[in-house]
Amino acid sequence: MVSFNDIEIKKKLRPCFVKNEKALFHKWVHKKNLLGQEFEIGIVEYENGQVEEVTPNNIKFCDNEIGEYVFKEEL
Repeated sequence: MVSFNDIEIKKKLRPCFVKNEKALFHKWVHKKNLLGQEFEIGIVEYENGQVEEVTPNNIKFCDNEIGEYVFKEEL
């Protein structure tokens, strides 16, 4: 039994594909390059345990999380 004093926070991993390889998405990270330009990268983990920084355009989420949202009719 869980009491009201017990709080558990879980980080949700999202399944995705990176260049046709199965992976788990961990989080977005904000970075700066040597020229001061800012950008976001994703941290993903492959089936073999390798962790990699990946640009957003190379991540394809496959959990259909967007289906949980309600959109108004198209404009």
